[in-house]
Amino acid sequence: MAQRFQLLISDRHGFERSVTLTRSITLGRQSMCDVVLPDTMISRNHLRLDLQGDAWYAEDLQTTHGSFCGDQPLGRRLWNPGASIRLADGAYTLTLLHSDQSSSELHLQAILETAQLLAEEVDLEDLLEQSLDKLLAISGTDRGFLMLLEDGELAPRVKRNLGQELEGHIHLSLSSVQKVFETGEPVWILNVAESDQFHSQHSITRLELKTILCLPLLLQGRRLGVVYLDSRRPIGEPPDRETFEAIVALCAIAIERTRLSEENLRTHVLATVGQVASSIVHDFKNGLFVLRGHADLLGLASDDPKIRHHCQKILDSVDRLTLLSQDVLDFAKVREPARETVDLRVFMDTIMEPMASRAAELGVHLHAEGPSCRLKLDPSRFVRVMENLIANALEATVDLSGEVQVSWTPVAGGVQIRVRDRGRGIPRKVLKRIFEPFFSYGKKKGTGLGMATVKKIVEEHSGTLEFLSEEGEGTEVIITLPEFPISGTFKSLEESTGTHRTLEGDRE
Repeated sequence: MAQRFQLLISDRHGFERSVTLTRSITLGRQSMCDVVLPDTMISRNHLRLDLQGDAWYAEDLQTTHGSFCGDQPLGRRLWNPGASIRLADGAYTLTLLHSDQSSSELHLQAILETAQLLAEEVDLEDLLEQSLDKLLAISGTDRGFLMLLEDGELAPRVKRNLGQELEGHIHLSLSSVQKVFETGEPVWILNVAESDQFHSQHSITRLELKTILCLPLLLQGRRLGVVYLDSRRPIGEPPDRETFEAIVALCAIAIERTRLSEENLRTHVLATVGQVASSIVHDFKNGLFVLRGHADLLGLASDDPKIRHHCQKILDSVDRLTLLSQDVLDFAKVREPARETVDLRVFMDTIMEPMASRAAELGVHLHAEGPSCRLKLDPSRFVRVMENLIANALEATVDLSGEVQVSWTPVAGGVQIRVRDRGRGIPRKVLKRIFEPFFSYGKKKGTGLGMATVKKIVEEHSGTLEFLSEEGEGTEVIITLPEFPISGTFKSLEESTGTHRTLEGDRE
């Protein structure tokens, strides 16, 4: 029986995948490589793995950041199973593995490993990462993504070796992916050259795709999402189709189980918040009112600076606890907005003016831009949305010579408001928890209810809230508010021109 080899690839973030080795291959950043490694430290053609008889040789292709075996530059050398090679100062670690398992044994092992996902207690994002990595490893493909049905539309949740925008980076069109989801019929192409279905598509032939797999995530006939995988090299030992579809079905079960568990947990948290708010928060605020009164009296009655200092510390703590109490009450209450007609530009002006001094203190440029337009909202509630978002954006740009842009514009059926900063950005694992009650990130004195309350108020206005963020690139929050009936039409008060205002924090 011919020897079997696996290439285990681990990136700097700890994600792993394996590739079955049956022939010589090239690894690098460019799309034409057999195995694509997208890290910017990797050269376009970085490493060559040559199979000679039953022996493997690894060769660094004169790269900028190098390849290393132990502490020594790689050059070209015999690569024995079990040994590891480090690429570009740890961007990736490659390990050659020897396997003598039969195909049936490998399939059974893959099913058992996937079934373990059902027993693990992980959050949904981690589960999606693990599921996609397993499907890539089992199929032997190079790239892929996993989409879930959210708010009636397919949304990408995790991807590997693909750009931010899927359209143009994958070569089975998104409309074809949507068709797989809607019909439940998989696309199973192990060799594009032998398939009449996609052979005529220029994008596929140009990139010399060899394998395209696209399967629906189904649970008892209900559509949850879709998984897409492709490869620019032929798969040495393609997975058995029935086995692979069973593995995808196990992933679907694990995903739905985890999603339902998280929804139940969130419902429990919301119920707990309501119980706390109704039972103790009002009494708690009364106690804080008494503390504030006595602290004020002590401060006014004494000329001792130490006493005044300690009184101010008490007042600062009382203010913070009062804010927390109000956040809990606002979050727990379900209320219909007390709508009134406002000119959005005037409304924004009242918010931006006091924020300008705060921006000046932080050395941040604060810009506001948008036309006069009328809409109905609850000003006393919605002001908290804007103040929270702008304050977060200002804090994210401190010490970065950044800027914060607030803009609004009428769109079909409503109005769209954007708050954008070029600050630190939010890590992906934090971003998925951004609306979770009592979760705080990057604030020493955060209550953990700010963004949860923002989302709640926007939803009370029948609006939607979208968070876009990348570490090191900044964050953009997009609020879309639907048109609410106003006497007359929903239109700009300045029909053809908008206005632009700039509130800048002075810099030394």
